[in-house]
Amino acid sequence: MYSKSHIISLLLILLLIVLMFLTKEKLKNNKRKLGIIISVILFIQQFLLYYWYIDTGNFTLKESLPLYLCRLSAILCIFMIVKESYSIFEVVYFWGIPGAIQALLTPDTGGFEFPHVMFLQFFVGHGAILIAIFYMMIFYGYEPKLTSVKKAIKWTFVYAFGVGIFNYIVDGNYSYLRRKPLTASPLDYLPEYPYYIPIIVCMFIFAFILVYIPFYIKQRRKVKSYQ
Repeated sequence: MYSKSHIISLLLILLLIVLMFLTKEKLKNNKRKLGIIISVILFIQQFLLYYWYIDTGNFTLKESLPLYLCRLSAILCIFMIVKESYSIFEVVYFWGIPGAIQALLTPDTGGFEFPHVMFLQFFVGHGAILIAIFYMMIFYGYEPKLTSVKKAIKWTFVYAFGVGIFNYIVDGNYSYLRRKPLTASPLDYLPEYPYYIPIIVCMFIFAFILVYIPFYIKQRRKVKSYQ
Protein backbone atom coordinates (compact mmCIF):
# COMPACT_ATOMS: atom_id res chain seq x y z
CA MET A 1 0.00 0.00 0.00
CA TYR A 2 1.40 3.39 -1.01
CA SER A 3 1.90 5.97 1.72
CA LYS A 4 0.39 9.44 1.47
CA SER A 5 3.83 10.99 0.87
CA HIS A 6 4.49 8.47 -1.92
CA ILE A 7 1.23 9.28 -3.70
CA ILE A 8 1.77 13.04 -3.34
CA SER A 9 5.30 12.70 -4.74
CA LEU A 10 4.03 10.82 -7.80
CA LEU A 11 1.29 13.39 -8.39
CA LEU A 12 3.75 16.29 -8.11
CA ILE A 13 6.06 14.72 -10.70
CA LEU A 14 3.14 14.15 -13.07
CA LEU A 15 1.90 17.71 -12.49
CA LEU A 16 5.30 19.22 -13.34
CA ILE A 17 5.49 17.26 -16.60
CA VAL A 18 1.95 18.31 -17.56
CA LEU A 19 2.78 21.95 -16.72
CA MET A 20 5.74 21.83 -19.12
CA PHE A 21 3.37 20.74 -21.90
CA LEU A 22 0.82 23.43 -21.04
CA THR A 23 3.35 26.28 -20.72
CA LYS A 24 5.56 25.31 -23.66
CA GLU A 25 4.87 28.49 -25.65
CA LYS A 26 5.29 30.78 -22.64
CA LEU A 27 8.57 29.17 -21.61
CA LYS A 28 10.17 28.57 -25.01
CA ASN A 29 12.20 31.81 -24.81
CA ASN A 30 13.45 30.77 -21.37
CA LYS A 31 13.90 27.07 -22.08
CA ARG A 32 17.63 27.30 -21.45
CA LYS A 33 17.07 28.73 -17.96
CA LEU A 34 14.54 25.99 -17.22
CA GLY A 35 17.06 23.39 -18.37
CA ILE A 36 19.71 24.80 -16.05
CA ILE A 37 17.25 24.65 -13.14
CA ILE A 38 16.54 20.97 -13.86
CA SER A 39 20.29 20.28 -14.12
CA VAL A 40 20.99 22.03 -10.81
CA ILE A 41 18.22 20.03 -9.11
CA LEU A 42 19.75 16.79 -10.41
CA PHE A 43 23.19 17.89 -9.21
CA ILE A 44 21.87 18.80 -5.75
CA GLN A 45 20.07 15.44 -5.55
CA GLN A 46 23.29 13.57 -6.29
CA PHE A 47 25.20 15.75 -3.82
CA LEU A 48 22.67 15.09 -1.04
CA LEU A 49 22.79 11.36 -1.69
CA TYR A 50 26.55 11.10 -1.42
CA TYR A 51 26.79 13.61 1.41
CA TRP A 52 24.40 11.40 3.40
CA TYR A 53 26.39 8.28 2.53
CA ILE A 54 29.66 9.84 3.70
CA ASP A 55 28.22 11.72 6.70
CA THR A 56 26.56 8.59 8.10
CA GLY A 57 29.46 6.28 7.29
CA ASN A 58 27.34 4.29 4.85
CA PHE A 59 29.51 4.85 1.79
CA THR A 60 30.82 1.58 0.34
CA LEU A 61 32.20 0.55 -3.01
CA LYS A 62 29.69 -2.30 -3.04
CA GLU A 63 26.58 -0.17 -3.34
CA SER A 64 27.25 3.56 -3.12
CA LEU A 65 28.83 4.46 -6.46
CA PRO A 66 26.69 5.98 -9.25
CA LEU A 67 26.60 2.68 -11.10
CA TYR A 68 22.91 1.95 -10.78
CA LEU A 69 21.20 2.63 -14.09
CA CYS A 70 19.00 5.42 -12.70
CA ARG A 71 21.87 7.16 -10.90
CA LEU A 72 23.93 7.01 -14.07
CA SER A 73 20.92 8.30 -16.02
CA ALA A 74 20.61 11.25 -13.61
CA ILE A 75 24.22 12.24 -14.26
CA LEU A 76 23.82 11.76 -18.01
CA CYS A 77 20.69 13.93 -17.92
CA ILE A 78 22.78 16.83 -16.62
CA PHE A 79 25.19 16.52 -19.55
CA MET A 80 22.29 15.98 -21.96
CA ILE A 81 20.69 19.27 -20.95
CA VAL A 82 23.88 21.32 -20.72
CA LYS A 83 25.17 20.09 -24.08
CA GLU A 84 21.69 19.84 -25.65
CA SER A 85 22.89 16.39 -26.71
CA TYR A 86 20.60 14.26 -28.84
CA SER A 87 23.15 11.45 -28.73
CA ILE A 88 22.83 11.20 -24.94
CA PHE A 89 19.05 11.57 -25.19
CA GLU A 90 18.90 8.48 -27.41
CA VAL A 91 20.25 6.34 -24.58
CA VAL A 92 18.81 8.14 -21.55
CA TYR A 93 15.30 8.01 -22.98
CA PHE A 94 15.33 4.21 -22.94
CA TRP A 95 17.14 3.93 -19.62
CA GLY A 96 15.26 6.70 -17.85
CA ILE A 97 11.62 6.27 -18.83
CA PRO A 98 11.09 2.60 -17.87
CA GLY A 99 13.78 2.68 -15.15
CA ALA A 100 12.52 5.76 -13.32
CA ILE A 101 8.87 4.73 -13.62
CA GLN A 102 9.59 1.27 -12.21
CA ALA A 103 11.64 2.82 -9.38
CA LEU A 104 8.94 5.34 -8.53
CA LEU A 105 6.26 2.66 -8.43
CA THR A 106 8.39 0.31 -6.28
CA PRO A 107 10.62 2.76 -4.37
CA ASP A 108 13.66 1.77 -2.35
CA THR A 109 14.21 4.64 0.08
CA GLY A 110 16.10 2.54 2.58
CA GLY A 111 13.00 2.39 4.76
CA PHE A 112 13.00 6.16 5.30
CA GLU A 113 9.85 8.25 4.96
CA PHE A 114 9.25 11.94 4.23
CA PRO A 115 10.93 14.29 5.13
CA HIS A 116 14.13 12.21 5.45
CA VAL A 117 16.86 13.19 2.98
CA MET A 118 16.91 9.66 1.48
CA PHE A 119 13.20 9.84 0.73
CA LEU A 120 13.54 13.31 -0.79
CA GLN A 121 16.59 12.53 -2.91
CA PHE A 122 15.00 9.33 -4.21
CA PHE A 123 11.80 10.92 -5.48
CA VAL A 124 13.48 14.16 -6.58
CA GLY A 125 16.16 12.22 -8.46
CA HIS A 126 13.89 9.78 -10.27
CA GLY A 127 11.26 12.43 -10.89
CA ALA A 128 13.87 14.81 -12.31
CA ILE A 129 15.07 12.12 -14.73
CA LEU A 130 11.57 11.92 -16.21
CA ILE A 131 11.22 15.70 -16.20
CA ALA A 132 14.60 16.12 -17.94
CA ILE A 133 13.67 13.65 -20.69
CA PHE A 134 10.27 15.25 -21.28
CA TYR A 135 11.97 18.67 -21.22
CA MET A 136 14.15 17.66 -24.18
CA MET A 137 11.13 16.29 -26.05
CA ILE A 138 8.89 19.28 -25.35
CA PHE A 139 11.32 22.16 -25.87
CA TYR A 140 13.82 20.66 -28.33
CA GLY A 141 11.57 18.29 -30.23
CA TYR A 142 13.82 15.31 -29.54
CA GLU A 143 12.33 11.92 -30.36
CA PRO A 144 13.87 8.45 -30.34
CA LYS A 145 14.35 6.72 -33.69
CA LEU A 146 14.56 3.05 -34.59
CA THR A 147 18.35 3.43 -34.62
CA SER A 148 18.06 4.82 -31.08
CA VAL A 149 16.60 1.51 -29.90
CA LYS A 150 19.60 -0.34 -31.33
CA LYS A 151 21.97 2.20 -29.79
CA ALA A 152 20.33 1.89 -26.37
CA ILE A 153 20.49 -1.92 -26.49
CA LYS A 154 24.18 -1.79 -27.44
CA TRP A 155 25.09 0.56 -24.59
CA THR A 156 22.98 -1.44 -22.15
CA PHE A 157 25.03 -4.55 -22.92
CA VAL A 158 28.26 -2.53 -22.57
CA TYR A 159 27.01 -1.18 -19.23
CA ALA A 160 25.93 -4.61 -17.96
CA PHE A 161 29.23 -6.18 -18.95
CA GLY A 162 31.29 -3.49 -17.21
CA VAL A 163 29.13 -3.36 -14.09
CA GLY A 164 28.98 -7.15 -13.96
CA ILE A 165 32.77 -7.33 -13.79
CA PHE A 166 32.86 -4.60 -11.13
CA ASN A 167 30.18 -6.39 -9.09
CA TYR A 168 32.29 -9.54 -9.15
CA ILE A 169 35.43 -7.68 -8.05
CA VAL A 170 33.85 -5.81 -5.09
CA ASP A 171 31.04 -8.30 -4.33
CA GLY A 172 28.55 -5.59 -5.27
CA ASN A 173 25.04 -5.80 -6.63
CA TYR A 174 24.69 -2.77 -8.88
CA SER A 175 21.53 -2.95 -10.99
CA TYR A 176 20.76 -6.19 -9.11
CA LEU A 177 22.91 -8.22 -11.48
CA ARG A 178 23.93 -10.60 -8.67
CA ARG A 179 21.01 -10.61 -6.25
CA LYS A 180 17.41 -9.49 -6.12
CA PRO A 181 16.68 -6.19 -4.29
CA LEU A 182 15.58 -6.41 -0.66
CA THR A 183 12.43 -4.39 -1.34
CA ALA A 184 9.47 -5.53 -3.43
CA SER A 185 10.14 -5.42 -7.17
CA PRO A 186 9.15 -7.20 -10.40
CA LEU A 187 12.18 -9.46 -9.86
CA ASP A 188 10.28 -11.16 -7.03
CA TYR A 189 8.26 -12.98 -9.68
CA LEU A 190 11.35 -14.33 -11.44
CA PRO A 191 13.59 -17.34 -10.71
CA GLU A 192 16.61 -16.92 -8.45
CA TYR A 193 20.06 -15.75 -9.61
CA PRO A 194 21.52 -16.39 -12.16
CA TYR A 195 18.42 -17.66 -13.94
CA TYR A 196 16.65 -14.30 -13.87
CA ILE A 197 19.45 -12.55 -15.79
CA PRO A 198 18.37 -13.73 -19.30
CA ILE A 199 14.80 -12.80 -18.40
CA ILE A 200 15.93 -9.32 -17.35
CA VAL A 201 17.68 -8.91 -20.72
CA CYS A 202 14.42 -9.77 -22.50
CA MET A 203 12.49 -7.44 -20.20
CA PHE A 204 14.85 -4.56 -21.00
CA ILE A 205 14.52 -5.10 -24.74
CA PHE A 206 10.74 -5.38 -24.40
CA ALA A 207 10.64 -2.15 -22.34
CA PHE A 208 12.76 -0.34 -24.93
CA ILE A 209 10.44 -1.43 -27.73
CA LEU A 210 7.37 -0.56 -25.66
CA VAL A 211 8.44 3.05 -25.00
CA TYR A 212 9.44 3.46 -28.65
CA ILE A 213 6.12 2.25 -30.11
CA PRO A 214 4.31 5.65 -29.81
CA PHE A 215 7.09 7.33 -31.79
CA TYR A 216 7.23 4.50 -34.31
CA ILE A 217 3.51 4.95 -34.99
CA LYS A 218 3.92 8.73 -35.20
CA GLN A 219 6.88 8.49 -37.57
CA ARG A 220 5.11 5.94 -39.79
CA ARG A 221 2.08 8.21 -40.06
CA LYS A 222 4.32 11.14 -40.93
CA VAL A 223 5.98 9.16 -43.74
CA LYS A 224 2.60 8.08 -45.12
CA SER A 225 1.34 11.67 -45.11
CA TYR A 226 4.15 12.61 -47.51
CA GLN A 227 3.37 9.76 -49.90
